[in-house]
Parts: sequence; structure tokens; C-alpha cells
Amino acid sequence: MTQAMLSATLPALLLLSAPLCGNAAYADSQPPTATGAAQSFEFQASLPLQTDADRRSAPDDKSPKAIVNAFDQLGFIDHRPLEAMKKYLSPDYIERSPDFAVPGFENDKQGALDFFSKRGWKPDEQATDAIYLVISEGPIVMVYHHVTYKPGMPGFAFVDIFRVTDGLIVEHWAVGEPMPTNVTKKHSMF
Repeated sequence: MTQAMLSATLPALLLLSAPLCGNAAYADSQPPTATGAAQSFEFQASLPLQTDADRRSAPDDKSPKAIVNAFDQLGFIDHRPLEAMKKYLSPDYIERSPDFAVPGFENDKQGALDFFSKRGWKPDEQATDAIYLVISEGPIVMVYHHVTYKPGMPGFAFVDIFRVTDGLIVEHWAVGEPMPTNVTKKHSMF
């Protein structure tokens, strides 16, 4: 894929996604009921949920989609994000999302490790990642997924876009928005 093709593809993928959330949006908040108690959040997706079998590739598959699926499996399904980042992020990794870019580190990979060492996704925490779409074109892989940090919370709809080179993630963009609580079967976001 040429740089011109990449430049043309990314804006199209971003148009499919929601506005970028600010740091404050990452703290789940439950909508109050009339009595002030927290509500449980449920919705019915129109898209099929990605299965473990969908994420698992042949051991010798080094395609960008296989790399991103393995990264997501280890980091966010198996709750081992630091191990996934050490294994799958390039030393020259570039974080394009201001919400995940941590200043003051030697490189963006170190910033990502610091960011995820302090929030969510540890084995004893209850964060979940339900992946609905993984679309790949050349070195670019887009993941459309629903992230929750606590059970019963609305969570967030995210689109993560990765660029993979030589079996490593070299660049990442993220856009997302809080899940609305007024979803219907026809309008569930997923």
C-alpha cells in the first residue's frame, strides 16, 4: 500500500467511527434511576461477536490481521496488556491518539506500557472487550469493539486502527464514544 493509498484509507475508516473521547470519558459512570440506584445496561447487537476461534490464526500466520487478533487476545481478552504490548508493539511504535499518548517517556511504547500499567485489564479486574468487526487492508487493521470496565455499565464503542509492519504494530489510532443508554434493537451501535 502506498503512502497516498494509506492517506486515503485512514480518513474513510475514521468516518465510520465516532468522535474521539477525552480522558474523562474513560471513567465509566452509571446513569441513575429515579431512586438514584445504578441501572444495568444491556443491548442486542446486530453484528456477530468475534469468537476465540476467529481470533486464533495458524501459528505461522504473520498477516497484519493475525498480529492484531493475537494482540487483542493476549492483551484484552486474556487481560495481559503489558505482555501483549511488549510482544507486539514495535520499538518505534507511534501512538496517534492523544488520550493514550503519554508524554515524558523515551518512546510511545514505553508510554503505552506506563498507561496500561495504571488502568484496567488486569486479570483480577472485570473489564471486558467484545470485538464485533476486524477489517484488514494491506498493513492496516481496524477493530470495532465494545469495551466495559465494570459489569452492567454501558462502556464505550471504540474503533482502533493499527498499522502493522514485519509482524509488529508500528502505529495506532483510537476513536470512541460512550455507549448511549437509549439503544434499541434496531439502533444498538453494534
